[in-house]
Amino acid sequence: MRKFAQLLIAMIYQNIVIIIAIGMLRVLFGDYGWWYNESIIQIVNPAYHTLLPILIAHTGGKLLGGQKGAIIAAIATFCLTLSSNVPVILGAMILGPFAGWTIKKLDQFVLKKLPGVGYELLIGNIFTALVALFFMLFSYLFVGKLFSAGMELAINLLDSITYSSWLPFLAIVIEPFKVLFFNNLINFGMLAPLGIQQANEIGKSIFFLLESNPGPGLGILLAYYLKVRGEQRKGAKMAISIQFLGGIHEVYFPYVLMNPQLIIPLILGGIVGNFTFQAFNVGLVSISSPGSIFLVVGLAPKEDMLYVLFGVILSALASFLLSILLIRKTSESPTVQDTEDTMNEFYQIAKEQKETKRKERGLNGKSTTIQEVVDDSKAIFIDGKVDIVFFVCEAGIGSSAMGAAMLRKKLQEADVPIIVENTSINGIPNRADLIICHERLLSTIKETVPNKNYFSLRSFTDMTAYDQLVKKLKENNL
Repeated sequence: MRKFAQLLIAMIYQNIVIIIAIGMLRVLFGDYGWWYNESIIQIVNPAYHTLLPILIAHTGGKLLGGQKGAIIAAIATFCLTLSSNVPVILGAMILGPFAGWTIKKLDQFVLKKLPGVGYELLIGNIFTALVALFFMLFSYLFVGKLFSAGMELAINLLDSITYSSWLPFLAIVIEPFKVLFFNNLINFGMLAPLGIQQANEIGKSIFFLLESNPGPGLGILLAYYLKVRGEQRKGAKMAISIQFLGGIHEVYFPYVLMNPQLIIPLILGGIVGNFTFQAFNVGLVSISSPGSIFLVVGLAPKEDMLYVLFGVILSALASFLLSILLIRKTSESPTVQDTEDTMNEFYQIAKEQKETKRKERGLNGKSTTIQEVVDDSKAIFIDGKVDIVFFVCEAGIGSSAMGAAMLRKKLQEADVPIIVENTSINGIPNRADLIICHERLLSTIKETVPNKNYFSLRSFTDMTAYDQLVKKLKENNL
Protein backbone atom coordinates (compact mmCIF):
# COMPACT_ATOMS: atom_id res chain seq x y z
CA MET A 1 0.00 0.00 0.00
CA ARG A 2 2.83 2.38 0.87
CA LYS A 3 4.56 1.70 -2.46
CA PHE A 4 1.33 2.30 -4.36
CA ALA A 5 0.83 5.58 -2.49
CA GLN A 6 4.38 6.66 -3.31
CA LEU A 7 3.73 5.81 -6.96
CA LEU A 8 0.64 8.03 -7.06
CA ILE A 9 2.55 10.86 -5.40
CA ALA A 10 5.46 10.55 -7.82
CA MET A 11 3.22 10.58 -10.92
CA ILE A 12 1.58 13.84 -9.88
CA TYR A 13 4.54 15.59 -8.34
CA GLN A 14 7.01 14.88 -11.13
CA ASN A 15 4.59 16.70 -13.43
CA ILE A 16 3.62 19.42 -10.96
CA VAL A 17 5.24 22.16 -13.05
CA ILE A 18 2.81 21.77 -15.95
CA ILE A 19 -0.16 21.51 -13.56
CA ILE A 20 0.76 24.80 -11.87
CA ALA A 21 1.62 26.41 -15.22
CA ILE A 22 -1.84 25.58 -16.60
CA GLY A 23 -3.35 26.93 -13.40
CA MET A 24 -1.44 30.21 -13.74
CA LEU A 25 -2.56 30.48 -17.34
CA ARG A 26 -6.15 30.12 -16.14
CA VAL A 27 -5.66 32.71 -13.41
CA LEU A 28 -4.34 35.21 -15.94
CA PHE A 29 -6.35 34.53 -19.10
CA GLY A 30 -9.21 32.14 -18.19
CA ASP A 31 -12.91 32.71 -17.55
CA TYR A 32 -12.09 33.79 -13.97
CA GLY A 33 -8.82 35.45 -14.98
CA TRP A 34 -7.49 38.96 -14.80
CA TRP A 35 -7.21 39.43 -18.56
CA TYR A 36 -9.53 37.05 -20.37
CA ASN A 37 -8.10 35.99 -23.73
CA GLU A 38 -10.10 33.61 -25.87
CA SER A 39 -7.10 32.72 -28.03
CA ILE A 40 -4.59 31.96 -25.26
CA ILE A 41 -7.04 29.98 -23.15
CA GLN A 42 -7.38 27.46 -25.97
CA ILE A 43 -4.09 25.99 -24.73
CA VAL A 44 -5.83 24.63 -21.63
CA ASN A 45 -8.04 21.91 -23.10
CA PRO A 46 -5.35 20.18 -25.19
CA ALA A 47 -2.98 20.39 -22.23
CA TYR A 48 -5.51 18.80 -19.86
CA HIS A 49 -6.93 16.31 -22.36
CA THR A 50 -3.72 15.15 -24.05
CA LEU A 51 -0.38 16.48 -22.77
CA LEU A 52 -0.86 16.08 -19.01
CA PRO A 53 -2.34 12.53 -19.13
CA ILE A 54 0.47 11.35 -21.42
CA LEU A 55 3.14 12.85 -19.13
CA ILE A 56 1.55 11.29 -16.03
CA ALA A 57 1.27 7.89 -17.71
CA HIS A 58 4.86 8.19 -19.00
CA THR A 59 6.06 8.80 -15.44
CA GLY A 60 4.08 5.88 -14.00
CA GLY A 61 5.22 3.54 -16.76
CA LYS A 62 8.86 4.51 -16.30
CA LEU A 63 8.77 4.05 -12.54
CA LEU A 64 7.61 0.45 -12.91
CA GLY A 65 8.87 -0.59 -16.33
CA GLY A 66 11.79 1.63 -17.22
CA GLN A 67 12.00 3.37 -20.59
CA LYS A 68 10.04 0.62 -22.35
CA GLY A 69 7.24 0.96 -19.82
CA ALA A 70 7.25 4.74 -20.24
CA ILE A 71 6.87 4.54 -24.04
CA ILE A 72 4.12 1.93 -23.96
CA ALA A 73 2.26 3.83 -21.24
CA ALA A 74 2.45 7.06 -23.27
CA ILE A 75 1.22 5.34 -26.45
CA ALA A 76 -1.65 3.63 -24.62
CA THR A 77 -2.73 6.87 -22.96
CA PHE A 78 -2.58 8.79 -26.22
CA CYS A 79 -5.05 6.27 -27.72
CA LEU A 80 -7.16 6.63 -24.58
CA THR A 81 -7.37 10.40 -25.12
CA LEU A 82 -8.57 9.81 -28.70
CA SER A 83 -11.38 7.49 -27.68
CA SER A 84 -12.60 9.31 -24.59
CA ASN A 85 -14.77 12.42 -24.51
CA VAL A 86 -13.66 13.40 -20.98
CA PRO A 87 -10.21 14.21 -19.49
CA VAL A 88 -8.35 10.95 -18.84
CA ILE A 89 -6.01 12.03 -16.05
CA LEU A 90 -7.37 9.45 -13.62
CA GLY A 91 -7.23 6.82 -16.34
CA ALA A 92 -3.61 7.69 -17.04
CA MET A 93 -2.73 7.18 -13.36
CA ILE A 94 -4.01 3.59 -13.67
CA LEU A 95 -3.06 2.72 -17.24
CA GLY A 96 0.49 4.08 -17.04
CA PRO A 97 1.73 1.96 -14.11
CA PHE A 98 -0.18 -1.05 -15.42
CA ALA A 99 1.57 -0.80 -18.79
CA GLY A 100 4.96 -0.42 -17.10
CA TRP A 101 4.39 -3.37 -14.80
CA THR A 102 3.15 -5.54 -17.69
CA ILE A 103 6.14 -4.98 -19.97
CA LYS A 104 8.53 -5.52 -17.06
CA LYS A 105 7.02 -8.92 -16.22
CA LEU A 106 6.76 -9.97 -19.86
CA ASP A 107 10.35 -8.94 -20.51
CA GLN A 108 11.53 -11.08 -17.62
CA PHE A 109 9.57 -14.03 -19.00
CA VAL A 110 10.81 -13.61 -22.59
CA LEU A 111 14.47 -13.27 -21.59
CA LYS A 112 14.30 -16.74 -20.03
CA LYS A 113 12.93 -18.21 -23.26
CA LEU A 114 15.46 -16.74 -25.73
CA PRO A 115 16.85 -19.43 -28.08
CA GLY A 116 20.43 -18.23 -27.75
CA VAL A 117 22.85 -15.34 -27.50
CA GLY A 118 22.56 -12.61 -30.13
CA TYR A 119 18.77 -12.50 -30.50
CA GLU A 120 18.08 -10.13 -27.60
CA LEU A 121 17.83 -6.91 -29.62
CA LEU A 122 15.75 -8.36 -32.46
CA ILE A 123 13.29 -10.25 -30.31
CA GLY A 124 13.19 -7.50 -27.70
CA ASN A 125 12.21 -4.78 -30.18
CA ILE A 126 9.61 -6.93 -31.98
CA PHE A 127 8.10 -8.14 -28.72
CA THR A 128 7.93 -4.63 -27.22
CA ALA A 129 6.27 -3.32 -30.40
CA LEU A 130 3.66 -6.08 -30.21
CA VAL A 131 2.91 -5.23 -26.59
CA ALA A 132 2.61 -1.55 -27.55
CA LEU A 133 0.23 -2.47 -30.37
CA PHE A 134 -1.93 -4.48 -27.98
CA PHE A 135 -2.16 -1.55 -25.53
CA MET A 136 -2.97 0.87 -28.35
CA LEU A 137 -5.91 -1.21 -29.58
CA PHE A 138 -7.03 -2.14 -26.08
CA SER A 139 -7.10 1.52 -24.98
CA TYR A 140 -8.70 2.83 -28.15
CA LEU A 141 -11.40 0.17 -28.60
CA PHE A 142 -12.35 -0.72 -25.03
CA VAL A 143 -10.88 1.38 -22.23
CA GLY A 144 -11.90 4.76 -23.68
CA LYS A 145 -15.62 4.00 -23.80
CA LEU A 146 -15.68 2.40 -20.36
CA PHE A 147 -13.68 5.24 -18.87
CA SER A 148 -15.96 7.90 -20.39
CA ALA A 149 -19.04 6.24 -18.93
CA GLY A 150 -17.39 5.89 -15.54
CA MET A 151 -16.19 9.47 -15.47
CA GLU A 152 -19.65 10.85 -16.16
CA LEU A 153 -20.83 9.15 -13.00
CA ALA A 154 -17.71 10.34 -11.13
CA ILE A 155 -18.21 13.96 -12.22
CA ASN A 156 -21.80 13.88 -10.97
CA LEU A 157 -20.53 12.44 -7.69
CA LEU A 158 -17.89 15.18 -7.41
CA ASP A 159 -20.56 17.84 -7.86
CA SER A 160 -22.70 16.32 -5.15
CA ILE A 161 -19.72 16.11 -2.76
CA THR A 162 -18.68 19.70 -3.48
CA TYR A 163 -22.05 21.07 -2.41
CA SER A 164 -22.72 18.51 0.31
CA SER A 165 -23.03 19.60 3.92
CA TRP A 166 -20.56 16.84 4.78
CA LEU A 167 -17.67 18.34 2.83
CA PRO A 168 -16.29 20.50 5.68
CA PHE A 169 -16.09 17.43 7.90
CA LEU A 170 -13.53 15.78 5.63
CA ALA A 171 -11.09 17.61 7.92
CA ILE A 172 -11.81 14.92 10.53
CA VAL A 173 -9.90 12.51 8.26
CA ILE A 174 -7.50 14.84 6.47
CA GLU A 175 -5.92 16.67 9.43
CA PRO A 176 -4.96 13.61 11.57
CA PHE A 177 -3.60 11.79 8.53
CA LYS A 178 -1.54 14.86 7.61
CA VAL A 179 0.12 14.82 11.01
CA LEU A 180 0.97 11.14 10.51
CA PHE A 181 2.88 12.22 7.38
CA PHE A 182 0.27 11.00 4.90
CA ASN A 183 -0.13 14.58 3.67
CA ASN A 184 1.48 13.92 0.30
CA LEU A 185 -0.67 10.84 -0.27
CA ILE A 186 -3.83 12.78 0.53
CA ASN A 187 -2.88 15.81 -1.56
CA PHE A 188 -1.19 14.29 -4.60
CA GLY A 189 -2.66 10.80 -4.57
CA MET A 190 -6.32 11.58 -3.83
CA LEU A 191 -7.36 15.24 -3.87
CA ALA A 192 -5.17 16.44 -6.75
CA PRO A 193 -6.63 14.06 -9.38
CA LEU A 194 -10.15 14.96 -8.28
CA GLY A 195 -9.30 18.66 -8.30
CA ILE A 196 -7.71 18.52 -11.75
CA GLN A 197 -10.79 16.75 -13.10
CA GLN A 198 -13.15 19.30 -11.55
CA ALA A 199 -11.02 22.30 -12.55
CA ASN A 200 -11.20 21.14 -16.14
CA GLU A 201 -15.00 21.12 -15.88
CA ILE A 202 -15.69 24.38 -14.04
CA GLY A 203 -12.35 26.21 -14.01
CA LYS A 204 -11.56 25.80 -10.30
CA SER A 205 -11.87 23.25 -7.51
CA ILE A 206 -12.34 23.31 -3.75
CA PHE A 207 -10.43 20.01 -3.52
CA PHE A 208 -7.18 21.95 -4.01
CA LEU A 209 -7.87 23.76 -0.71
CA LEU A 210 -8.83 20.91 1.60
CA GLU A 211 -5.27 19.76 2.40
CA SER A 212 -3.14 22.75 1.39
CA ASN A 213 -4.87 25.25 3.72
CA PRO A 214 -2.04 26.52 5.98
CA GLY A 215 -4.47 28.00 8.53
CA PRO A 216 -4.87 25.13 11.04
CA GLY A 217 -1.13 24.56 11.35
CA LEU A 218 -0.49 28.30 11.68
CA GLY A 219 -2.91 28.50 14.61
CA ILE A 220 -1.07 25.79 16.55
CA LEU A 221 2.36 27.30 15.89
CA LEU A 222 1.17 30.75 16.99
CA ALA A 223 -0.14 29.25 20.22
CA TYR A 224 3.21 27.57 20.85
CA TYR A 225 5.03 30.81 20.09
CA LEU A 226 3.08 32.62 22.81
CA LYS A 227 3.45 29.80 25.34
CA VAL A 228 7.13 28.87 25.08
CA ARG A 229 10.30 30.83 25.74
CA GLY A 230 13.98 30.85 24.79
CA GLU A 231 15.24 28.43 22.15
CA GLN A 232 11.83 26.81 21.89
CA ARG A 233 10.29 30.14 20.96
CA LYS A 234 12.93 30.66 18.27
CA GLY A 235 12.05 27.22 16.90
CA ALA A 236 8.34 28.06 16.84
CA LYS A 237 9.02 31.38 15.10
CA MET A 238 11.07 29.68 12.41
CA ALA A 239 8.39 27.00 11.99
CA ILE A 240 5.73 29.69 11.48
CA SER A 241 7.75 31.28 8.69
CA ILE A 242 8.52 27.97 7.00
CA GLN A 243 4.98 26.62 7.31
CA PHE A 244 2.87 29.67 6.46
CA LEU A 245 5.12 31.48 3.99
CA GLY A 246 7.21 28.60 2.66
CA GLY A 247 4.36 26.11 2.59
CA ILE A 248 6.25 23.24 4.27
CA HIS A 249 3.50 21.94 6.55
CA GLU A 250 5.61 19.06 7.91
CA VAL A 251 7.36 21.42 10.35
CA TYR A 252 4.34 21.59 12.66
CA PHE A 253 3.75 17.83 12.75
CA PRO A 254 6.24 17.18 15.60
CA TYR A 255 4.54 19.85 17.71
CA VAL A 256 1.25 17.97 17.43
CA LEU A 257 2.78 14.51 17.87
CA MET A 258 4.35 15.65 21.14
CA ASN A 259 0.93 16.84 22.32
CA PRO A 260 -1.65 14.63 20.52
CA GLN A 261 -4.67 16.46 21.92
CA LEU A 262 -3.78 19.29 19.52
CA ILE A 263 -5.26 17.17 16.74
CA ILE A 264 -8.62 18.53 17.95
CA PRO A 265 -7.73 22.19 17.17
CA LEU A 266 -6.35 21.06 13.82
CA ILE A 267 -9.64 19.36 12.95
CA LEU A 268 -11.65 22.37 14.16
CA GLY A 269 -9.53 24.75 12.08
CA GLY A 270 -9.91 22.49 9.04
CA ILE A 271 -13.69 22.31 9.41
CA VAL A 272 -14.00 26.09 9.80
CA GLY A 273 -11.80 26.69 6.76
CA ASN A 274 -13.63 24.13 4.60
CA PHE A 275 -17.00 25.52 5.64
CA THR A 276 -15.90 29.05 4.70
CA PHE A 277 -14.54 27.95 1.32
CA GLN A 278 -17.75 26.07 0.59
CA ALA A 279 -20.02 28.88 1.78
CA PHE A 280 -18.41 31.37 -0.61
CA ASN A 281 -18.11 28.77 -3.41
CA VAL A 282 -14.38 29.33 -3.87
CA GLY A 283 -11.58 27.14 -5.16
CA LEU A 284 -8.15 27.13 -6.76
CA VAL A 285 -7.39 26.72 -10.44
CA SER A 286 -4.50 24.33 -9.75
CA ILE A 287 -2.88 22.31 -7.01
CA SER A 288 -0.99 24.44 -4.51
CA SER A 289 2.42 22.89 -4.00
CA PRO A 290 3.84 23.77 -1.60
CA GLY A 291 0.92 24.95 0.52
CA SER A 292 2.25 28.48 0.95
CA ILE A 293 -0.18 31.32 1.57
CA PHE A 294 1.30 32.99 -1.51
CA LEU A 295 0.38 30.08 -3.77
CA VAL A 296 -2.94 29.38 -2.04
CA VAL A 297 -4.13 32.94 -2.63
CA GLY A 298 -2.25 33.42 -5.92
CA LEU A 299 -3.86 30.38 -7.57
CA ALA A 300 -7.36 31.52 -6.66
CA PRO A 301 -9.47 33.32 -9.30
CA LYS A 302 -9.43 37.06 -8.70
CA GLU A 303 -13.04 37.04 -7.41
CA ASP A 304 -12.12 34.33 -4.89
CA MET A 305 -8.85 35.68 -3.51
CA LEU A 306 -10.25 37.62 -0.55
CA TYR A 307 -12.63 34.82 0.39
CA VAL A 308 -9.83 32.24 0.27
CA LEU A 309 -7.67 34.46 2.49
CA PHE A 310 -10.66 34.96 4.81
CA GLY A 311 -11.11 31.19 5.09
CA VAL A 312 -7.43 30.68 5.91
CA ILE A 313 -7.55 33.38 8.62
CA LEU A 314 -10.71 31.94 10.19
CA SER A 315 -9.26 28.44 10.24
CA ALA A 316 -6.05 29.74 11.87
CA LEU A 317 -8.07 31.68 14.45
CA ALA A 318 -10.21 28.66 15.38
CA SER A 319 -7.13 26.44 15.70
CA PHE A 320 -5.24 29.08 17.71
CA LEU A 321 -8.00 29.76 20.25
CA LEU A 322 -8.46 26.09 21.13
CA SER A 323 -4.71 25.36 21.07
CA ILE A 324 -3.90 28.15 23.49
CA LEU A 325 -6.24 26.49 25.98
CA LEU A 326 -4.86 23.00 25.51
CA ILE A 327 -1.14 23.78 25.58
CA ARG A 328 -0.33 23.63 29.27
CA LYS A 329 3.18 22.18 29.39
CA THR A 330 5.46 24.61 27.64
CA SER A 331 8.18 21.98 27.57
CA GLU A 332 6.23 20.05 24.95
CA SER A 333 8.18 21.54 22.05
CA PRO A 334 11.34 20.48 20.19
CA THR A 335 14.30 20.83 22.56
CA VAL A 336 17.99 20.05 22.80
CA GLN A 337 17.02 16.69 24.35
CA ASP A 338 15.34 15.75 21.06
CA THR A 339 18.65 16.30 19.33
CA GLU A 340 20.45 14.12 21.86
CA ASP A 341 17.90 11.35 21.31
CA THR A 342 18.45 11.63 17.58
CA MET A 343 22.21 11.40 18.06
CA ASN A 344 21.78 8.33 20.28
CA GLU A 345 19.57 6.69 17.68
CA PHE A 346 22.07 7.42 14.95
CA TYR A 347 24.84 6.05 17.14
CA GLN A 348 22.99 2.75 17.51
CA ILE A 349 22.30 2.54 13.77
CA ALA A 350 25.92 3.30 12.92
CA LYS A 351 27.12 0.78 15.47
CA GLU A 352 24.92 -1.91 13.93
CA GLN A 353 26.29 -1.00 10.50
CA LYS A 354 29.84 -1.27 11.75
CA GLU A 355 29.25 -4.69 13.29
CA THR A 356 27.53 -5.95 10.14
CA LYS A 357 30.35 -4.78 7.88
CA ARG A 358 32.96 -6.21 10.24
CA LYS A 359 31.31 -9.61 10.07
CA GLU A 360 30.97 -9.41 6.29
CA ARG A 361 34.67 -8.65 5.93
CA GLY A 362 35.62 -11.36 8.40
CA LEU A 363 37.51 -8.97 10.64
CA ASN A 364 38.02 -9.62 14.33
CA GLY A 365 38.97 -6.10 15.20
CA LYS A 366 37.60 -2.67 14.48
CA SER A 367 37.16 -1.81 10.80
CA THR A 368 39.87 0.53 9.57
CA THR A 369 37.48 2.27 7.16
CA ILE A 370 35.23 3.55 9.92
CA GLN A 371 36.04 7.03 11.15
CA GLU A 372 34.92 7.70 14.68
CA VAL A 373 34.31 11.24 15.94
CA VAL A 374 33.49 11.66 19.62
CA ASP A 375 31.73 14.70 21.09
CA ASP A 376 30.25 14.87 24.58
CA SER A 377 30.19 11.07 24.88
CA LYS A 378 28.13 10.81 21.68
CA ALA A 379 29.51 9.27 18.50
CA ILE A 380 28.76 9.36 14.79
CA PHE A 381 30.30 6.76 12.53
CA ILE A 382 30.71 7.60 8.84
CA ASP A 383 32.12 4.94 6.57
CA GLY A 384 34.48 6.77 4.25
CA LYS A 385 34.53 10.31 2.94
CA VAL A 386 31.13 11.94 2.33
CA ASP A 387 30.88 13.75 -1.01
CA ILE A 388 27.12 13.80 -1.56
CA VAL A 389 24.23 13.88 0.90
CA PHE A 390 20.60 13.17 0.08
CA PHE A 391 17.80 14.56 2.24
CA VAL A 392 14.85 12.18 1.81
CA CYS A 393 11.10 12.33 2.41
CA GLU A 394 8.24 10.30 0.96
CA ALA A 395 7.60 12.49 -2.08
CA GLY A 396 10.96 14.21 -2.41
CA ILE A 397 9.35 17.60 -1.81
CA GLY A 398 8.42 19.78 1.10
CA SER A 399 10.40 18.71 4.13
CA SER A 400 13.30 17.20 2.18
CA ALA A 401 13.69 20.34 0.05
CA MET A 402 13.60 22.52 3.16
CA GLY A 403 16.06 20.31 5.06
CA ALA A 404 18.44 20.14 2.09
CA ALA A 405 18.42 23.93 1.76
CA MET A 406 19.10 24.44 5.47
CA LEU A 407 21.94 21.90 5.53
CA ARG A 408 23.40 23.25 2.27
CA LYS A 409 23.54 26.75 3.75
CA LYS A 410 25.25 25.57 6.93
CA LEU A 411 27.81 23.53 4.98
CA GLN A 412 28.61 26.58 2.86
CA GLU A 413 29.05 28.71 5.98
CA ALA A 414 31.39 26.07 7.41
CA ASP A 415 33.27 25.86 4.07
CA VAL A 416 32.55 22.14 3.71
CA PRO A 417 32.39 21.21 -0.03
CA ILE A 418 29.66 18.55 0.17
CA ILE A 419 26.82 18.32 -2.37
CA VAL A 420 23.36 18.24 -0.79
CA GLU A 421 20.29 17.17 -2.76
CA ASN A 422 16.76 16.06 -1.92
CA THR A 423 14.75 13.16 -3.28
CA SER A 424 11.89 10.74 -2.61
CA ILE A 425 12.26 7.30 -1.05
CA ASN A 426 11.86 5.71 -4.46
CA GLY A 427 14.47 7.98 -6.04
CA ILE A 428 17.48 7.52 -3.74
CA PRO A 429 20.49 6.97 -6.03
CA ASN A 430 23.34 4.58 -5.29
CA ARG A 431 25.82 7.46 -5.29
CA ALA A 432 24.43 8.77 -1.98
CA ASP A 433 27.11 8.72 0.74
CA LEU A 434 24.79 9.86 3.52
CA ILE A 435 20.99 9.75 3.74
CA ILE A 436 19.13 12.14 6.06
CA CYS A 437 15.43 11.64 6.86
CA HIS A 438 12.75 11.96 9.50
CA GLU A 439 13.02 9.23 12.12
CA ARG A 440 9.63 7.82 11.07
CA LEU A 441 11.01 6.91 7.64
CA LEU A 442 14.33 5.47 8.77
CA SER A 443 13.35 1.79 8.83
CA THR A 444 11.75 2.01 5.38
CA ILE A 445 14.78 3.75 3.90
CA LYS A 446 17.15 1.17 5.42
CA GLU A 447 15.17 -1.56 3.66
CA THR A 448 14.99 0.38 0.39
CA VAL A 449 18.66 1.40 0.30
CA PRO A 450 20.71 -0.84 2.61
CA ASN A 451 24.36 -0.47 3.61
CA LYS A 452 24.42 3.33 3.62
CA ASN A 453 25.15 5.98 6.22
CA TYR A 454 21.93 7.31 7.76
CA PHE A 455 20.99 10.25 9.95
CA SER A 456 17.45 10.73 11.29
CA LEU A 457 15.81 13.89 12.60
CA ARG A 458 12.91 14.22 14.97
CA SER A 459 12.27 17.85 14.03
CA PHE A 460 13.14 19.48 10.71
CA THR A 461 13.76 22.84 12.37
CA ASP A 462 16.18 21.66 15.06
CA MET A 463 19.19 23.82 14.19
CA THR A 464 21.36 22.20 16.87
CA ALA A 465 21.13 18.84 15.13
CA TYR A 466 22.20 20.41 11.84
CA ASP A 467 25.12 22.17 13.53
CA GLN A 468 26.36 18.96 15.13
CA LEU A 469 26.05 17.04 11.88
CA VAL A 470 27.99 19.72 9.97
CA LYS A 471 30.72 19.58 12.60
CA LYS A 472 31.01 15.80 12.25
CA LEU A 473 31.05 15.97 8.44
CA LYS A 474 33.72 18.64 8.47
CA GLU A 475 35.95 16.62 10.80
CA ASN A 476 35.31 13.42 8.88
CA ASN A 477 36.26 14.97 5.50
CA LEU A 478 39.54 16.45 6.68
